[in-house]
Amino acid sequence: MKSLSFKISVVFILALSIVSIFAYLVIPDKSSNANQQQLEIALKAPFFKTDVLLLNENVKDRPSFIKRLFFGESLQSNFLPIKTYHFLKDEVQISTPIGRNKIFNKDQLKFPGSLEKNIIQKSYLFGTDRYGRCVLSRLILGIRVSLFIGFLAVIVSVFIGITLGAIAAYFGGIIDQLILYIINVTWSLPTLLLVFAIVLSFGKSISIIFLAVGLTMWVDVARIVRGQILSIKTQQYITAAKGLAYSHKTIILKHILPNILGPILVIASANFAIAILIESGLSYLGFGIQPPAPSIGNMLYENYGYAISGKPFIALIPALMIMSLVLMFNIIGSGLRDKFDLKS
Repeated sequence: MKSLSFKISVVFILALSIVSIFAYLVIPDKSSNANQQQLEIALKAPFFKTDVLLLNENVKDRPSFIKRLFFGESLQSNFLPIKTYHFLKDEVQISTPIGRNKIFNKDQLKFPGSLEKNIIQKSYLFGTDRYGRCVLSRLILGIRVSLFIGFLAVIVSVFIGITLGAIAAYFGGIIDQLILYIINVTWSLPTLLLVFAIVLSFGKSISIIFLAVGLTMWVDVARIVRGQILSIKTQQYITAAKGLAYSHKTIILKHILPNILGPILVIASANFAIAILIESGLSYLGFGIQPPAPSIGNMLYENYGYAISGKPFIALIPALMIMSLVLMFNIIGSGLRDKFDLKS
């Protein structure tokens, strides 16, 4: 059962990672930050469908494929929701969902040669938010932000933690005492408050956020690495490597770290889940990713009030995604711990 849940979690995370990397190729709203606003269809339930009229995009200097892959199109409103429509000679007369009547000539449409092609049905799998934006599109982009920040934060925390933990345990003495003091001081600081202090001091950009998160999670890695190295540095193969005059760098990198890789992977997986929670918490409180850029946290902040006003889906969707991501990473960490036969 544990093996099955581990495999499901790995597949789930890999699938979300691939989808989020190529988000703008698969999401319905390909505008930058999935920010196409259509107030006439705001707060629609999941599986909502509506007819839309495709408008002339009037895009000048279309960005390259690479830019569109990572940043989306420069479109803001290339369609209009409609309730009814009638074709005239070279025009189409439409009625919007709130009863406004408009007439568009063929030059204002995406396909001026065939009026019928400009009427299509658009589906919203997860519904729309209060601005009429596609919740699914923004959720996928929000997942990309969470995974990106989590990955970079884990890299930062693992690098700092391994470096300081290995130096402290391997050399010992005054170096170990000094690094252990730094670890204990950092450990005593509330994580979220430390992240707030860094973000408020240096700004709310995505680079500052992942650095702030990484700089608060290295302590766990350093403690694990220090404890593991202390338990194996007196073993015979380490003594033999010292006797053969190998450099300290070679002994640490080639003889010690490969033998403690299991605990490092376990703590890295746990830190990934913590990083996602911290980033979501920052965005929820307004200190993280700033609108209109989507993140799971600011999606939850924008829509939490609807949870008690008859439209709970708009708040439940990002909340369930945060829960799922954290749960899957914790299952992966538990599976890695069992795989490497580590004690709890």
